[in-house]
Amino acid sequence: MLLVILVQALSAAVFLGFFVIDVGGLKSGPTSYTTREVVQIAAFLSLALSIVINAFFLAKILRRATAIENSLLVARGAFHDLIEVEFDRWMLSPAEREVALFAIKGCSNAEIAQMTGKSEGTIKSQSNAVFRKSGFSGRVQLVSHFVDELIGVEGGALIKVKSGGPPAR
Repeated sequence: MLLVILVQALSAAVFLGFFVIDVGGLKSGPTSYTTREVVQIAAFLSLALSIVINAFFLAKILRRATAIENSLLVARGAFHDLIEVEFDRWMLSPAEREVALFAIKGCSNAEIAQMTGKSEGTIKSQSNAVFRKSGFSGRVQLVSHFVDELIGVEGGALIKVKSGGPPAR
């Protein structure tokens, strides 16, 4: 690839040189036909080769983008399935599932209340039921549980904070 770029740059420099010589009248006679043909053939070959190389790299990039998109779709589905399995295990009601899902997405109680049309007190009550059933003390541990599961931390190990001390495992 580097060689093709070098040949293209050299061809461009030679073409520019011919132009300057011809237009500026720096040479009394024209450049030989053979020299011009050799430069033009080299330029054509390097441009044709660069088209082939660019097509190869474009196809490779498109294949990789498709693979990444497919992996993302699998991860999305796996995350959704993981959430559903955990919600089933915790025996959450449909309303508690809705609140837990909004909590995982980072919504506050007030935002959840506004989106669901329920009172903030009802959302707090349902949130507490989610935390009680799941065994987590709050939103951070709830979200951490799913993040740990996604990144493969064994046993969904959470970092617990001791009062007055640094985090401990």
